[in-house]
Amino acid sequence: MADHSKVGKEYSAVRWEVERGKIRELVRAIGDPDPVYVDRNAAMKEGYKDCPVSPTFLTVPMMWSSSMPGVITDLAINFMMVLHGEEEYEYYQEIYPGDVITATPKVAAIEEKTNKSGKKMDMVTIELLYVNQRGEKVAKARSLLVERK
Repeated sequence: MADHSKVGKEYSAVRWEVERGKIRELVRAIGDPDPVYVDRNAAMKEGYKDCPVSPTFLTVPMMWSSSMPGVITDLAINFMMVLHGEEEYEYYQEIYPGDVITATPKVAAIEEKTNKSGKKMDMVTIELLYVNQRGEKVAKARSLLVERK
């Protein structure tokens, strides 16, 4: 059961250097055929200064970091009972290869809900505000974890 007293707590920062190869890997994995993510010339023709990251790219640094397992452990969540509820991204500016982005995971909310069959679950929202190497806000990510009880 998620520790509700941890709402507002921040965890170790996630730091990630954006690599062109990782952008390419992700768009190939999800089957996105848009050339702006893999071809610099195509991106520049569309008004970008380079190949931007795709809309769901911020999942990559979180999956490669050790932060989320630490957050789940600290929240006393039973990992075997966790479902990924949703992921949401809000972009403030483009992110390009060579950018170094940093975010600090924060427990934004924990709510207890009851499903239609009467079983309880905790809905845990983790937020990450990403800044680039110049300290500029570039994006916010929100992850919803569902812990079935």
